[in-house]
Amino acid sequence: MIIIGHRGAKGLATENSLESIKLGIESGSDMIEVDVRLQSKNLVLSHDPTLKTENYCLLSEALELINNSVPLVLEIKESEVVEFLPELIKNYNGRIIISSRKFAVLDDLRKLLPDHELAVIENWSGVRAVAEASLLSTKNIHINHNWLWSGFVRSMKHKGYTLYAYTVNDPERAEELRTWGVDGIFTDRPDKFKGGKK
Repeated sequence: MIIIGHRGAKGLATENSLESIKLGIESGSDMIEVDVRLQSKNLVLSHDPTLKTENYCLLSEALELINNSVPLVLEIKESEVVEFLPELIKNYNGRIIISSRKFAVLDDLRKLLPDHELAVIENWSGVRAVAEASLLSTKNIHINHNWLWSGFVRSMKHKGYTLYAYTVNDPERAEELRTWGVDGIFTDRPDKFKGGKK
């Protein structure tokens, strides 16, 4: 099972910070996930809407720090990011999965980045997730673990989907999800999962 550091490793340091990313990698995360917003035409890491007076980690700084050491999941929080993202990531050689809860954001990015790896984020509806993923020509679905059950996971795996569940901090729950066939989990505490290697 793949272990994905949530907002870097938000259980170990300030979320969406360089320190959080660094600790996430050092804790053995297989991937790192961060949230992306726009602040004064700069792409920055922030889960909540940005404030003009606040200093945020730049996405460019995060890319430089990670430097292809682990794959990166970018959760796009707002449509304003779309215009600026392709230019920023075009020369990055590492694997980037672009995810969003907003279908319109992913649809726009599919047009701008036709060959890029996208992921649908869904809170509870497997039907909606599959419909959106189909329209986007992707097999990646990130879904709230509280709504998962073994039959659904088996059905999705049979159809060829890659399922990452969020946000899982309990190793026992993670093990249950693994036995069902879930491919990976987002966690605030990647250090609890012994690096997450298969």
